[in-house]
Amino acid sequence: MKIYYSLILASLILFGCTTSEVAQKENKSKKEDKEVASVIEPMSFDQGAEMYTVSAVEADTIFTPTGSTILFEPNSFVDADGKAIKGKVNIEWQEFHSLGEIIASGIPMKYDSAGVANDFESGGMFTIAANYKGQPAEIAPGKSVEVNLASMQDTPCYNFYELDEKTGDWDYKTTKNGEKVEEDAAEVEDQASEATGTIFEMNLNTHSFPELANQSILGWQATENLSSKERGWIKQSTTKVRIAQKNPDGTYQLEAKDKKSSKTYDVTPYTEDQAMADSQENEKILDAAADELIAYQANVAAGKVIRSIQITGFGTYNWDVINKRENSLPLYARFSYPKGVNPDLVTLRLISPEENFVVSYNSKEDDKFSFDPEKRNLLIGILPNNEIVSMSNAGFDSARGKSRGSDHTFKLEKTGLKLKSPKDIMKYMNQLI
Repeated sequence: MKIYYSLILASLILFGCTTSEVAQKENKSKKEDKEVASVIEPMSFDQGAEMYTVSAVEADTIFTPTGSTILFEPNSFVDADGKAIKGKVNIEWQEFHSLGEIIASGIPMKYDSAGVANDFESGGMFTIAANYKGQPAEIAPGKSVEVNLASMQDTPCYNFYELDEKTGDWDYKTTKNGEKVEEDAAEVEDQASEATGTIFEMNLNTHSFPELANQSILGWQATENLSSKERGWIKQSTTKVRIAQKNPDGTYQLEAKDKKSSKTYDVTPYTEDQAMADSQENEKILDAAADELIAYQANVAAGKVIRSIQITGFGTYNWDVINKRENSLPLYARFSYPKGVNPDLVTLRLISPEENFVVSYNSKEDDKFSFDPEKRNLLIGILPNNEIVSMSNAGFDSARGKSRGSDHTFKLEKTGLKLKSPKDIMKYMNQLI
């Protein structure tokens, strides 16, 4: 019976995730006449975006198959005229983790800092958009969306960037540590859909309230929905929480405070009887929530680290580090293609699987070409019909002995392969390298 009630309670509780800020800043400058990265140009096949529906009025949470979560506060959406939206909002969400997904997305992976072009080593990217009745929706002023991205890269510290989709420029936002998935595993049970009023699973001292003595209290339900920021603050270990007094209307005053602030919330005890009543009244909804939780737990292991951020606008975002490529060998590169291939129509990519990054180069010649001779590398050219030409890691051997800045011609050959999905890129990459 206890396990059953725990499942009921888990399906009604929202979770607030916090990460520690890292004191790091980047110098960023822009040259007026610099060569900007291209805007997003995805490959011509289904990119695998996922569609979800959330409430525009109540707090809501999206659970993705990878283990990522997206938390929305109450009244989070406005239309293009700034008018508050009521009802259901459609959310389009897509994550990019593998090199195949990054290549297929067409998202530029170059970043200019202090006038120097750098290459990104991705810790996970995502795009998010919203629409209401077919028209774009935006995040309401003063609101934010909490994105907890399940990253496949377990290096803790990454920088967070937002893409200007008109220019292709990345705007540095902050630097944060990710949290190991195993550290959050015990709290996965707390992530679920919202009931009326936020519910907290807490064992609080009720000795001063004899009327509660014979009640089997599972948690405490606030009389209103709380923001993800408030939920996270109340649940963190440095916040002290107690039942301070009983209010005239029969509710109780929950007091939460730390060294900097103190707040009170009106709450009622959430009992086994109430949980049973809710389960009988909302059996289908709770079953769906339980299934969602099981699926979430089954898939969360796919990510190694959870990277959390608050965003105030929809768009394309990236957790990244700049690849310094300390062992890089710079060359003046020229590229040779099979007969019949027009270089002007080729999208050229250098792939370094061990470093999890992909670099775009000019398909004819490029004086900024460089690669790490100690790493495995693959050069692929993508044609307009998604056929690919390539040069394997062995093809780099003749370049590995070159001196820095030398001229070198890289020869790509036909593969007979055609890309139909990001998975194809990963499959063929392992075959061709």
